[in-house]
Amino acid sequence: MNKILFQQFNFKNLGTFLTVLHFFFSFICTLLLAHFKFFKVKILKITSVLPICFAFCGYVVFNNISLAHNSVSFYQIMKIMCTPTIILIQYFVYQSFTKFRVILSLIPICVGSIISAFTDIEINWYGSLMALLAVISNSMYTIYGNTKQKELGVNSLQLLLYQSILSGLILSPMILIFDNVEDLINFNWNIMSITYILISCLLAYFVNLSFFLVVGRTSPLTMNVLGYVKTIVVFVIAFTMFTTVVDFQNLIGIVLTLIGVGWYSYEKM
Repeated sequence: MNKILFQQFNFKNLGTFLTVLHFFFSFICTLLLAHFKFFKVKILKITSVLPICFAFCGYVVFNNISLAHNSVSFYQIMKIMCTPTIILIQYFVYQSFTKFRVILSLIPICVGSIISAFTDIEINWYGSLMALLAVISNSMYTIYGNTKQKELGVNSLQLLLYQSILSGLILSPMILIFDNVEDLINFNWNIMSITYILISCLLAYFVNLSFFLVVGRTSPLTMNVLGYVKTIVVFVIAFTMFTTVVDFQNLIGIVLTLIGVGWYSYEKM
């Protein structure tokens, strides 16, 4: 859906603005669920939720800078580094050890994803530093999604209510830095574009909600592995809807990733 917005509605220079819209929309939807008694709002200290908000906003900001200085292929490969980063952070910060057989199952997942993403790579030291910070921020966001629910004694909706509005507010000033403000001012707000934006926001809400639901009931590492499954689904959709060419390299990468996901699922059973 975002790809349609970027390509057909000239929204490609408004990625941060769209992310902010997603979070404000998520806040409104979650607030409506609270109003209709789907869950009870729990009063939390803002400072207790800020770490997960800063982690996500840091991921968005560092990602944008990284993409501006590196190739898309390098960006995709650096995202794979979140897997070992989560394992290391959990071990050194939270003293949570990952079983050796589980780590082995992650190898075909990571290798398969690298094969699928690898094309021509363009990097520089500054872009690489930003990509590394994006990896750390994304890993911390995934870990906080799990630990904050336990630490604060909240469920996924209670945490999302705070995280969505705070992240939207923190990220809003970044629109002036990373987005083309002129494109935003001159954007053609019509029924069709608004409809697609609302659909994008609704899908983003389900993604945000499912993230907290899944990571709260499983683990940060499992959530990360599910991200690879999502990437495969995106590949399949791109092949079918956008006539993306499927080559042997993509096919090998997808097969390896699926084997790894199956192995990981078996080890976690």
